[in-house]
Amino acid sequence: MRDPEMILRLLREMADDPSGQKFTVAYKGMDEDEQAERHHVELLVDAGHARWLSHQMARITNDGYDFLNAVENVEGTRTRFIEMFEKGVPYAKAVLEIVQVAKAAVAF
Repeated sequence: MRDPEMILRLLREMADDPSGQKFTVAYKGMDEDEQAERHHVELLVDAGHARWLSHQMARITNDGYDFLNAVENVEGTRTRFIEMFEKGVPYAKAVLEIVQVAKAAVAF
């Protein structure tokens, strides 16, 4: 199952790393938490918010930063994203709406 809080946490972890990277290794015998985290990094790659640098290292993309900035810096967008996600709105559609709201909020 997809976890919007984990998605946001992983993006934040990558953004906090000086090189924008997240080390994640898949191995036989991983516990459920490790499997879930690896899976969510893969989902971020699928969405274009991260990309694989190697089989063990993912890096946040510009789109990932844009989305993270939107949910962290514009009031109400984090809650709105999680609500949409939990109601079954497709990830890409929820992200697009949040980024558009953030752009409108900071338009000059």
